[in-house]
Amino acid sequence: MKSLIHMGPRHLKYGDCKEPRISPGQVLIEVAACGICGTDLHVYNGLPAKWPVPGIRGHEFAGNVLAWADDVQGFQDGDRVVVQPLVYCGQCRFCRSGQSNLCSNMYLIGGEQPGGFAERVAVPASSLFKLPANLSLKQAALIETLATSVHAFERNLSGILRSAAVLGAGAQGLFAVQLARLAGAKLIAVSEVAPHRLAMAQKLGATHVINAGQEHVVEAMLALTDGEGVDLVIEAAGKAVTRQQATQLLRPGGTAIFLALGAEPTPIDFMSVVPRELHLRGTQCYTDADFTLAIELLANGEIACDPLMTEMPLEEGAAAFESLASNPGEAIKVILEP
Repeated sequence: MKSLIHMGPRHLKYGDCKEPRISPGQVLIEVAACGICGTDLHVYNGLPAKWPVPGIRGHEFAGNVLAWADDVQGFQDGDRVVVQPLVYCGQCRFCRSGQSNLCSNMYLIGGEQPGGFAERVAVPASSLFKLPANLSLKQAALIETLATSVHAFERNLSGILRSAAVLGAGAQGLFAVQLARLAGAKLIAVSEVAPHRLAMAQKLGATHVINAGQEHVVEAMLALTDGEGVDLVIEAAGKAVTRQQATQLLRPGGTAIFLALGAEPTPIDFMSVVPRELHLRGTQCYTDADFTLAIELLANGEIACDPLMTEMPLEEGAAAFESLASNPGEAIKVILEP
């Protein structure tokens, strides 16, 4: 079968590889669509990861059921499914306490194990969620991304949300804009350097947009709240400057959720954090419950994903990665189709 193989930093190869073999407890999936995640791009650019090289990446994918092991039940040929790619052990103290996203023994389909940048892949049956009829396989490839934002809101939000700031308007940030709207925020301010992403943020519910390359983000956003600050900041850029802005934009007692990965060290002024009783929260992926809610939100039309998608054939995957790494243009979420 054909696959896109990660050979090392800035080196992807499209070609033949061995057909996957179904082990006990597994289902064979014909991949229909697989998104390029920011983590995939970081690893492509050379970020160290405990993933085999060469290896097949891609953890944001959906497809059709082709076959299953003898000990698997509940599936039919052609079932439309999306893959929840985090495989938990179910036995550690985090799994037993409902925090499976923090599992001590977790591995990633598309990381430690072959993923969705291929025509077919074998995955644990427990990782599959069947799709509603009104949700396309292309749309389903964005469920994993949405689930990450859903988890950030579900685990960290309490009380009435009146105001929110989103720093970075990639796919995660744009989902956060929509979730903030659903959570009741009347003021949703977004900062970003790309004009087309700011326009998309307005289209999806932002009340104010600020071009971070032309305006002073903190001054502009604080002016919207008469200097008080916002209830919630979603940091979705993964940069030192936006992490620092996140703490500066909060009202006393407000919450900043750091959604984006990024290896850049970030100095934080704790003389501001402590006396203002700020809440700084990391967020790690999602649980199965978050994944289920993400499916419902997309299927019910409460969250839009179509405007975010740019589709390309898998055979052009190497070019897609290089374009995203060097000059992404107007692409927000690239979906590769085998």
